[in-house]
Amino acid sequence: MPSRLLNSVLGRLVIFVLYGFALLPISVAKPLAGGLGRALGLFMHRRRLIVSANIKTCFPKWDERSRRELGRQIFQSLGLSIYEIALAWCRRDSRHLPDCKIDGLEHVNAAVQQGRGVLLVNGHFTCLEICSRYLAEAMPLSGVYRPLKNPVLESFQTKARLRYARTMLSKRNPKEILTALKQGQIVWFAPDQDFGPQRSVFVPFFNVPAATLTATWRLARSSGAVVLTATPVRLANGGYQITIDSALPGVDAAEPEELLTGLNQRIESAVRTAPADYWWFHRRFKTTPNNSQNIYSNTHD
Repeated sequence: MPSRLLNSVLGRLVIFVLYGFALLPISVAKPLAGGLGRALGLFMHRRRLIVSANIKTCFPKWDERSRRELGRQIFQSLGLSIYEIALAWCRRDSRHLPDCKIDGLEHVNAAVQQGRGVLLVNGHFTCLEICSRYLAEAMPLSGVYRPLKNPVLESFQTKARLRYARTMLSKRNPKEILTALKQGQIVWFAPDQDFGPQRSVFVPFFNVPAATLTATWRLARSSGAVVLTATPVRLANGGYQITIDSALPGVDAAEPEELLTGLNQRIESAVRTAPADYWWFHRRFKTTPNNSQNIYSNTHD
């Protein structure tokens, strides 16, 4: 089968599954999604190894049983994220979404009143897609994203997000992001991943030197934007809460370490509150200072 046709078939199949999830009652969909996540964990061997390495690195004092239980919960959370993507992209009427409380909007409003752009930084939590919709419906939010390789899914994703977001900005076009911030826009950004040493500096994350993108500091410093952090949390009652904290210091510093250290501290604090809801599938510590030991050596990559 030609790759273009295969991409089309696979893309439409995923869209069909998402619409099916979105149509289900929450009481049915959430247990089904959690079960799907646990089932995926049985087949995603390499990702299991990455998750295990991350947990062991970040929680070195935990016993093996606690780490295994967290690993199980992480895959369950992955399944829930698929359902939440379905809700965010396929349910047009917000009245049919779970409740969400947003605290800290005054920090955004204060920056907007000053005529400054806002870089609203979010860690990679599994509930970020639906919580980004809540944020976009509470303020004129532009989102930074990585385009998908599948053209059918890329088109569907972008059209769905543009129903509630102001615009979508490709991370491959930093000039476009910078222009939006200079214009005083509110830009959502999730930079907590390791993209190598060229664009990063090492600052602590769970007491480990982690390659952290300097883009947050460079964008804010060049545009005069305020850097705020937004933390999404799943609640036991089925709803969500998003907390927007005050501006991070260090935007005007000559070097990025102050700002990025504060950013990692806030993300770490949020992760410790709900560790199962963080995106542990990424090799967050793959870049090491002085070519020290790679904790992912058994992941065959």
